[in-house]
Amino acid sequence: MTTPEKPERLPALRVTGLKKRYGANTILDDVSLDVPAGQVVTLVGPSGCGKSTFLRCLTWLDPPDEGFVEVEGRPFGREVGEFGSVRLQSSREVDRMRPRLGLVFQQLNLWPHWSVRANVEAPLRIVLGRSLEEARGRADDLFARLRIGDLADAFPTQLSGGQRQRVAIARALAMNPAVMLFDEPTSALDPELVGEVLGAIKELALTGMTTLVVTHEIGFARSVADRLLFMDGGRIVLDGPPGAVIDDPAHPRARAFFDKVLSRRSFISAKPMTGEQA
Repeated sequence: MTTPEKPERLPALRVTGLKKRYGANTILDDVSLDVPAGQVVTLVGPSGCGKSTFLRCLTWLDPPDEGFVEVEGRPFGREVGEFGSVRLQSSREVDRMRPRLGLVFQQLNLWPHWSVRANVEAPLRIVLGRSLEEARGRADDLFARLRIGDLADAFPTQLSGGQRQRVAIARALAMNPAVMLFDEPTSALDPELVGEVLGAIKELALTGMTTLVVTHEIGFARSVADRLLFMDGGRIVLDGPPGAVIDDPAHPRARAFFDKVLSRRSFISAKPMTGEQA
């Protein structure tokens, strides 16, 4: 008796032929990508190469001109209909699917006039229709997990940059996404807070959450990610294990980028301490 084959597990995120143009400028040029469930992926590249635009297109906040996005096998934003025709989904369909991709922006976009608790609970009640009791229970679980329970009644303006990042992560996680997306999560932080936020993302990754992080933190990419993508000119030109991509990049643009980034960090770490630092 033959053993039936197990059905192929669909990736948590599938991107096919994604293109985005602004006027005559092509920002994303035929980007395709599969991210298996539970994988941690970092996206690295020079400024202006299309990384942030890619995340906005994935979440359909900035609809791509061409291409397809699937989340756990379900089309998002655009789909192939009957007889091969392409259909744009309605705004209602897009809004219903969007919470499956949890995006933490560079600017965080917390509501400043709402408390931390309200920032996390309100989307659950408004978007997902959860009761107050359900929303509060979910929020309390996330506050404990991210160690921000003592901040529940504070307002965003009263928090440090690292604390605001944790609140933004809690708000995104509250929607129970299939994939977490981070857009340069440490770009606006003071240096001493960078490790705090990267630690929170690392803890999240260790739970098995599928994660895609746009970052310039090469050490984080090397130590935490399963996979590193290098983007240049709107294309993913390298895709592989972080150590291999960083240490021996098989693309001249990536080699120049990593040589510059790593040599600058070596220079900074080698600078002599001043009298105040010694």
